[in-house]
Amino acid sequence: MKREMHLISKILRLGVLFLMVILVACNSQAAPSPTLVDQAGTGQPAVAPKGQATEPASPGVVTSPEALQSTSLPAPTPMFVGSPYPIPGIELESLGSLDKLDLVVQMGAYWLRRNGLSWSEVEPEEGQRNWEALAGLEQELKNASERNLQLILVIRRTPAWAQKVPGSFCGPVAAEKLPAFASFVHDVVARYSQPPYNVKYWEFGNEPDVDPGLVGPDSIFGCWGDQKDAYYGGGYYAEMLKSVYPQVKAADPQSKVLVGGLLLDCDPVNPPEGRDCAPSRFMEGVLRSGGGDYLDGISFHAYDYYLGPTMYGNSNWSSVWNVNGPVLVVKARFLRNLLVAYGQPDKFLINTEVGILCGRDGNEPDCLADEFQLTKAAYMAEAHAAAMAEGLWGNIWYSLTGWRGTGLIREGKALPALEAFRISAGQLTGATFSRAITEIPGVTGYEYTRDGKRSWIIWSLDGAEHQVQAPDLPAAIYDVFGQAIPVSQQITAGAMPVYVEWGP
Repeated sequence: MKREMHLISKILRLGVLFLMVILVACNSQAAPSPTLVDQAGTGQPAVAPKGQATEPASPGVVTSPEALQSTSLPAPTPMFVGSPYPIPGIELESLGSLDKLDLVVQMGAYWLRRNGLSWSEVEPEEGQRNWEALAGLEQELKNASERNLQLILVIRRTPAWAQKVPGSFCGPVAAEKLPAFASFVHDVVARYSQPPYNVKYWEFGNEPDVDPGLVGPDSIFGCWGDQKDAYYGGGYYAEMLKSVYPQVKAADPQSKVLVGGLLLDCDPVNPPEGRDCAPSRFMEGVLRSGGGDYLDGISFHAYDYYLGPTMYGNSNWSSVWNVNGPVLVVKARFLRNLLVAYGQPDKFLINTEVGILCGRDGNEPDCLADEFQLTKAAYMAEAHAAAMAEGLWGNIWYSLTGWRGTGLIREGKALPALEAFRISAGQLTGATFSRAITEIPGVTGYEYTRDGKRSWIIWSLDGAEHQVQAPDLPAAIYDVFGQAIPVSQQITAGAMPVYVEWGP
């Protein structure tokens, strides 16, 4: 049976690769601007249950690693300063379920993201604060703090009296009302950065690099984008940061200001054929306008698309599993290059939404099949390891219950990726990235140290099993679910990653 599954997987891989080559050779049409399109490529806005903009899921391929590098920005630093915190995190739509919070703790998550705190609920009339409107959220924050979870809280939703774009609650704050917003933020941080809430990380808007004209007026998007601006409204967002940042630090010097999780819809340096990637210049607009001095870190989002057993990619960023791995790698390097180019190399990056998407709603037969669930488990391990290698401060899975197949539980039962999350968290918490493993033909992975011990995570690039001769006899070998594999100096690296540990 195992040989049959391997043969089927190999045939599927060859079929997908053949399709990808044909797509590139024929210069297949990508979705037209605006860039928020559906997975089927019809050009109509996608139905996104969580309110998240979607990127088209057509397969993409790059012919060489060099194609992943920006041609107009400096190459990324080979070694990044690693996160001072554990990498794994998760987003929950509500923190009210104690059972789910306890499960998150058992999984080994460090970060917890909540979207979010509504300004319009607290201050529907200028100068009249109704903190009682946040009573439910306050209890959620207490629940998270009691479990020592590091919370990232998104501040969003502009009240009608402060809107720059009339009728758009997700849109930007009017210039004359920025002082009022900064005053509100000061009071929010002063109130919730202290016990019993202990919130220290603040995002401003969720995916602000979206134009309000492309989404509903009460969208969960941050929608500060401006299609008429070459840098898509990033400069105006910087003005907001200049107002808010001093107030955050005055209320709590330890609190961190984050750019609201960027969608980064497609690569503006090497755009796909027929795509307008101007929205992804939003962050450059922030930096060009001096916003880099008024932020501590950049939050961004990175989703890949399921292409078949253990295969994934994101054509909008010329990203594919067997060249660069998860698309978070390409997006992180794009942002680091921007930070270096604008003299802000010390700002940290955190991926606040990561996942592998399947189908239109995740309920298609392929998305419920074992092959996808195993691919999601493999992707979990690979994405967390890649985030560590890229020096991200966190890698936050969206979400426990999921969107378009990303869930870790279904109908109250754990899916394989949940256990893969737990094992990955145990492997990487307290670990330090050492190097990428590139010297083994057909195999990739990362070396890291934890508790003074050397470890690897490795997997096959082509889905075939490769025999890897270890430099010396390991102390232990595990699969992504923590199951022990017989110890040998000859290690089998297949499509599913394996962890290898040595003694001190």
